[in-house]
Amino acid sequence: MNIKHLRLFIRVAATHNISMAGEELGLSAALASSYLNKLEESLGVRLIHRTTRKVSLTAEGQAF
Repeated sequence: MNIKHLRLFIRVAATHNISMAGEELGLSAALASSYLNKLEESLGVRLIHRTTRKVSLTAEGQAF
C-alpha cells in the first residue's frame, strides 16, 4: 500500500472531489484517479462510487 494513495483517499473522502483532492496534492485528475484505482486494487474492494457529477464513499470506503 502506497502512502501517496492513502493521502489522496483521505482528501477525496473529505472533499468528495477527485480533481480538487488531486490538485491539493499536486496531482492531475487523471493521476489521482489512477492512484485511487491502484489503492482499490491493492485492497480488493471498491472504496469510492464515481460518476461524472458525483463522488461518494462506498460502505467499505467509509469503514476504511
